[in-house]
Amino acid sequence: MRRVRLKPVFIVTRNVRNFEAAMDGLALAHGEGRLGLVCGRAGRGKTRTSQWWAAKEGAVYLRVVTVWTELDFLRALCREVGIPQPPKRRGACYAALVDMLSASPRTVILDEIEKMSSRWLDVVRDVSDVTACAVVLVGEEELAGAVRRNRRVWSRIYQQVEFGPITAADVVVYAREAAGLEVSPEAAAEIHQRSGGDFRLVRRDVVALAHVAAAQKTQDVDRKMAQSIEGMHAYGAEKVRVA
Repeated sequence: MRRVRLKPVFIVTRNVRNFEAAMDGLALAHGEGRLGLVCGRAGRGKTRTSQWWAAKEGAVYLRVVTVWTELDFLRALCREVGIPQPPKRRGACYAALVDMLSASPRTVILDEIEKMSSRWLDVVRDVSDVTACAVVLVGEEELAGAVRRNRRVWSRIYQQVEFGPITAADVVVYAREAAGLEVSPEAAAEIHQRSGGDFRLVRRDVVALAHVAAAQKTQDVDRKMAQSIEGMHAYGAEKVRVA
């Protein structure tokens, strides 16, 4: 059986359009320290959208790691802004970061920042205030609560976006662009309902559908085929390779 390749595509959903609008709004406040807040359940596309926008606009993107200390975070951010050998002390590291961003301002996107302790938000606020760079905080639902509890941070949130579930129409577009599949509206509704709007689960279903469609020598996916893949994801994942 031939292997099926999925293209690594990026589709512009309503969430993506809202993200872009929020970034445009932050740009209007150029010259002031300001923060953006992007929240939503896992699987809604926050990380992929942040990476896509950062690559397109030349922004700094950093994904926070659970085991980091405050110094680890500052050093990692220094590397992302172009400091190859960051200082090994917090104060010196912060100063180097501020100097670099002040000299070459860029939007900074901090992903999965809810992994950090709440006091780290004050460090982020300081960086934005001193450098006048926009900093975008990206995380799951609990991040919004943590930000609201810190009044000094919350008062600097200029733009806020909540990533909602993807739509059945998004399922159709993704399946077509990634796998060359033509998914019927009924099949898309089936996949959408099963996934709860979680893009990761939709992608998993498209992987399985690509395998089944290849075996049947067709590109058309009807509701019956969409129903048939439930529970077969592990098998499909072994057979389908992403390009």
